[in-house]
Amino acid sequence: MLDKYVKEIDKYVSSVAKERKDAVAPTREQFTRLLSSPAATRKVPGIPARMDENGEYICNKDEAKTVRDFLKKMYKIDSKDSLIAYQEYQFRASVQYEQFMTFWKEAPLFDLNELNPDGRKAFDHMNALAKPFYHMLEEKGFYAWDISEYIGICRIARACGIIDGKEFDEITDRFVRKAQVFYHSFKEYALSYICGALYFSASNFGEQDDDQFFNIQKNILKYLFDENGDWCYYKWYVPEEREWVAVYPGNAGCFVTKAALDNGIEYMYRDDPSPDNPDSGWRFFHGDETEDYANDPQNIQVVSLNTICNLCPTVLAFLEAPAKSAYGWNGKDWIKE
Repeated sequence: MLDKYVKEIDKYVSSVAKERKDAVAPTREQFTRLLSSPAATRKVPGIPARMDENGEYICNKDEAKTVRDFLKKMYKIDSKDSLIAYQEYQFRASVQYEQFMTFWKEAPLFDLNELNPDGRKAFDHMNALAKPFYHMLEEKGFYAWDISEYIGICRIARACGIIDGKEFDEITDRFVRKAQVFYHSFKEYALSYICGALYFSASNFGEQDDDQFFNIQKNILKYLFDENGDWCYYKWYVPEEREWVAVYPGNAGCFVTKAALDNGIEYMYRDDPSPDNPDSGWRFFHGDETEDYANDPQNIQVVSLNTICNLCPTVLAFLEAPAKSAYGWNGKDWIKE
């Protein structure tokens, strides 16, 4: 069902995505809003102006009531708690994609035989919808769709007073950090966004509305990458100091050589975990370390798997592989050894 779109998407994004030589570096506050630019193209009842990157629109009393009624009717959001709960319930595309990747890479997160027949049928269906996008996205997944939509809703909640400015910054912070881990340009972000949008549409509404929905998303990207559009006028945000984010759950440790930290991870294997420590069993190398180098404790650091995922998100799909698994990086992908 999605094959015809998959063939068009990469070509289309490449044709519209422009990067100006004189592009402006945004502040972090501007960047947060720029991540929600697709959502900001839609009209919201009670908000008369488009919410741009330069600040939040704050409603008057009558406008606020209209916006609150809209949020309550559309999303069942009427408080900070329900706003947070809505994200965890509704925006699952990127979480599902993460799970599917572990199966595509033969390092499954769980045993499919544990699912009941209906659960297995649903999993197989959603898996089949997501897989055509993998060759374009790889570990970058559908995060951009979830990030854009949710920050957009948070901006609406901020406009009508459901949350204040401090709460807005606190809620959106991890999504901004996650965008920095997985994307390095608005072009990469746009590709993930439109793929995630189509996956969301296909999984929730079916095939009959996909053509119209796809054309809407293409027009949005064309608008954002126009010469003075949000994603052409501004550069991708790069912080002065790296911003870390929770990508992998838990706090299992692993060993990594200093050479890998300095020059990149290009070899990894999983040993039997140490029983006396929160050890995942994973060992990460640059790949050219000598035996003497690797056996010297001064050349080894113990870090969390989450740290490794922030540094090298391509490992994410493999972390559930069993002990004795080993992989080498060939410049494009991890190859099982």
